[in-house]
Amino acid sequence: MIRFLSILFILVSNTIFSILEIEILKGSDNLSKVAFVPFGNESGIEENYGSQISKNIEKNMLLFGEFENLAVNEMLSYPSSENDFYYRDWKVLGVDYSVIGKVNSVNALGNLNISYSLFNINRRIKILEGEIVGSEDNIEDISKIISNRIYEQITGLRGIFDTKLAYVINSDADTYQMCISDIDGKNEQILFTSKAPIMSPDWSPDRKKIAYVSFENGLAEIFIQDLQSGERDSIQALGMTNSAPVWSPDGKSLALVVSFSGNPDIFLYSIRNKRLVRLTNHYGIDTEPSWSPDSKKIIFTSDRSGSPQLYEISTKSKRKKRLTRDGNYNARGRYFPDGKSIFFVHGNNGNFQIAIKKLSSRYIETLTSTSLDESPTISPNGNIIIYATKDGSNGYLGGITLDGKARFSLPVKNGSVREPAWSPLLN
Repeated sequence: MIRFLSILFILVSNTIFSILEIEILKGSDNLSKVAFVPFGNESGIEENYGSQISKNIEKNMLLFGEFENLAVNEMLSYPSSENDFYYRDWKVLGVDYSVIGKVNSVNALGNLNISYSLFNINRRIKILEGEIVGSEDNIEDISKIISNRIYEQITGLRGIFDTKLAYVINSDADTYQMCISDIDGKNEQILFTSKAPIMSPDWSPDRKKIAYVSFENGLAEIFIQDLQSGERDSIQALGMTNSAPVWSPDGKSLALVVSFSGNPDIFLYSIRNKRLVRLTNHYGIDTEPSWSPDSKKIIFTSDRSGSPQLYEISTKSKRKKRLTRDGNYNARGRYFPDGKSIFFVHGNNGNFQIAIKKLSSRYIETLTSTSLDESPTISPNGNIIIYATKDGSNGYLGGITLDGKARFSLPVKNGSVREPAWSPLLN
């Protein structure tokens, strides 16, 4: 029951928080091979900005193990413009795509003008051409924008290299830290530190705030923290415990769990009016809500059938439907960005793994092979799932692409990390 309620995690770790770092565990033998040609610099530009940018793009594109790269020392040429590009140089090396570019100018204010192109070698065509202007102080951000455009052109999915991850670190000194970082682990920030457990972070749609649960005052309370000012506000929901907050897609409401007299139910909380509307009213345990992309439905976990299972409820009619029946534990459900499928924690015979299910189908597909997986979160393009798992007593984050071609881990150098939450995309 403690696991089902997701109220408290006691984690054992070595020392205090250290930065996340992605480690590729498994890649397919049939990945697209990309040549990231070192970007050129127009004559007169002293700094080697081009090389920095192309290296950053390569790092981003290889981050989750979805592509294979061609080593620079294996390249037959180093073109920086289409006039110098010859498909035969890359075809003979088994390359599928080539990325080239050039820093054209740097003005007195330190603004770079950069051009770039992406070529499909097998089709012998240029499939992307672009130009971008940005400050020399923001080369990483410039590289992420270019990487996103390249990724989308190759995969058909929006790039996610400028997204962020929220997570909770627990040290052996029983110190908990609410943290955020770039998806590659850089630019880490500690939002809040407490001797009491912290859990269930969730991003507002505009990425300006995070809601989470803290036990700092003895019981579970929901806080909303502004990421720019650091200010925190507690939601006064009047229950014995308040937990599992999730933002609505329009940012106007939270779905959350309020426990009156020890009975948890799902409520909707208006951010503007600070009012609660009850959504479920059952003697069983209803918890872990999550919104559908169109805000019309909420998926939640309930033991009303005798074991934790997933249900869906209309936010207007309050009509409910059971979604899972296989296994004796299905919990922490979340919708895919397209709203047609869900992912969740599937338990059977003491093993807890990440699974997916199309809403139009009765069948469950298990994605992971470890046995203590929980708290899955999905990339906003719907292609990658990150989840919490364990290696002995240490908690770390694991990741998998939906096609199963790549698996990776995000351990911290010291400590245990739990409760991942992937940020939305910024339009």
